Amino acid sequence: MNSAIETLLGQLTLEEKISMLAGADMWHSVPVERLGIPSIRVTDGPNGARGTQPVGGPSSACVPVGVALAATWNTELVQEVGAVLGEETRAKGAHILLAPTVNIHRTPLAGRNFECYSEDPHLSARMAVAYINGLQSQGVGACVKHFVCNDSEFERNSISSEVRERALREIYLPPFEAAVREAGSWSIMSAYNKVNGQWASENHHTLIDILKGEWEFDGLVISDWYGTYTDQLAAGGLDLEMPGPARFMGDKAMALVQAGSVTEAQIDDKVRRLLRTIQRVGAFDHPQLASEQAVDKAEHRRIARKAAGEAIVLLKNDNQLLPIDLETVNSIAVIGENAKWAQIMAGGSSQVTPHYIVSPLEGIRQMAGDDAKVSYQIGTVSHRSAPVVDPSWLRTDAGEPGMLVTYFGNREFEGKPVYTETQSRIALSLFGDRLPFINYDELSVRIEGSVTPPESGSYSITVTASGRFRLMLDGVCQIDNWDQAAAGERNVQSAIVELEGGRSYRTVIEYASFAGDTWRILSF
Repeated sequence: MNSAIETLLGQLTLEEKISMLAGADMWHSVPVERLGIPSIRVTDGPNGARGTQPVGGPSSACVPVGVALAATWNTELVQEVGAVLGEETRAKGAHILLAPTVNIHRTPLAGRNFECYSEDPHLSARMAVAYINGLQSQGVGACVKHFVCNDSEFERNSISSEVRERALREIYLPPFEAAVREAGSWSIMSAYNKVNGQWASENHHTLIDILKGEWEFDGLVISDWYGTYTDQLAAGGLDLEMPGPARFMGDKAMALVQAGSVTEAQIDDKVRRLLRTIQRVGAFDHPQLASEQAVDKAEHRRIARKAAGEAIVLLKNDNQLLPIDLETVNSIAVIGENAKWAQIMAGGSSQVTPHYIVSPLEGIRQMAGDDAKVSYQIGTVSHRSAPVVDPSWLRTDAGEPGMLVTYFGNREFEGKPVYTETQSRIALSLFGDRLPFINYDELSVRIEGSVTPPESGSYSITVTASGRFRLMLDGVCQIDNWDQAAAGERNVQSAIVELEGGRSYRTVIEYASFAGDTWRILSF
């Protein structure tokens, strides 16, 4: 028993304990300044440490995604990758990286397969242990996710994974068990879904019987973001509800204690785990939250490149065509959308602003130099969702790269702006604490600048957003869903326009949020 933690626990009032059971905001825990208990910061992973800004923050190292790391079959290399991400997490002033993802590939349609390792539980377990050992060697906590059976993105907030005990034990649990028992992961994230009819965030069998009982896990159980659902949450195995402020682990948890449905000893267990985590990540010794930085290290680049190289599997090489001999080849054709616009990551929690991106086309051209002609065709368009406008096409009215983004504290663009910034890439995520002085329920945003396409032709322009929006080119409204948009929905509108290459088109996008939405996004 840790005497320092027990002393702190004994000094906390019940009200202070309850206040610690949910986050302060999107990324931080609640401090108790009276007793010197600091706030800790978490950040999204698993193939990079993003920081608190979903878009536009300090850049990050972007390592290969989980399915690529598993394809290396190299645990020593994956441990090196984990150590890189530990350093990156610290550069973002964070204490816990929300990673690795160890759910099992049970269907090729699962939306987050790319960030998981494999369909094989043993391989997934080996990767997880190596990753966590590397990460936590840097004093950064892993948060292995998503516990458990979160193997479909379809209706993930309502689906129930019906799993028999043998399948649970032999397929779904082994990577988590190895992460806890072998690597000693400091935290674990509960899933959105139900498991056999009970929410994963309050599932007694998985959280209490197995995780905290059989495996003797002494770390922190964190909810997936908004993955909490009932007033009974405090009675279960979840320790920290995210994000804050509390929905169920605040006043409702207090009411359960006052009614005798939850004991103070149960609350103590949750707070003890949080205090233990704060101690493990060194926050008691260094309580001041560090600023976020972009630290682009040559060694990090080397390790990421090595991992990417080892992830590649060449299935066929007729006549030893590869590697290309530039002494005998004078023309190279590159075909494919993703050759020119490199897809090195997906969205959501895996998205970072990378230090750099080298597309296959760019890399081939650099390699060929003047020795071979490299031609390119887009071939078949392969994207499901519309890609954002190439940042090199964007300029502010002052001629700077990007577009000016202006935020208003109402839905009518009235009065003095609350905040302005320049964004190089128009893919806004309007949630969390990046702009804590803005009420997102009462928000309108104007994005303006110019778009200059490099070639003449027909272009499909698309705006995707949760909220109302319209788009004007040179004063002509091309997209308008202002009166048709509905709360809680992601709305997509497109228009085909004829544009002249090299000509700049004055572009204005207006957006207004709906009250109560939790995920506010806008991309162009």
